[in-house]
Amino acid sequence: MSFSVQPDEVVGIAERVRLALDDTLDRSAALREAVDALTDALSGLPSARAAFDDVARARVDLSRGIASRGRSALAALRAVVIAYVAADDEMAATTTRSGADAALFDPSRFGRWPL
Repeated sequence: MSFSVQPDEVVGIAERVRLALDDTLDRSAALREAVDALTDALSGLPSARAAFDDVARARVDLSRGIASRGRSALAALRAVVIAYVAADDEMAATTTRSGADAALFDPSRFGRWPL
């Protein structure tokens, strides 16, 4: 079967993206731990701690959001690929049935077959 989009190629790329997102989530956890440790270390300097927190917490949240939204996008892509393959299979089955069933052609309705 030939597809205009190669599902196996899309699935392979999606798997690489999933692995990268898993790595991003792991690094996000490490970033969160480092930010927590540095925030604790800055406890004696409240203004520095607040300034650091303002910047660092946003980056921690962003890194977690990247992984979360990326996984949602991959779930949507998975659903699209499954629907694409199912529709193509259905079209192939319908086309095969139509070609094999000569009774679908009624000469009285449509005229003669072209020669």
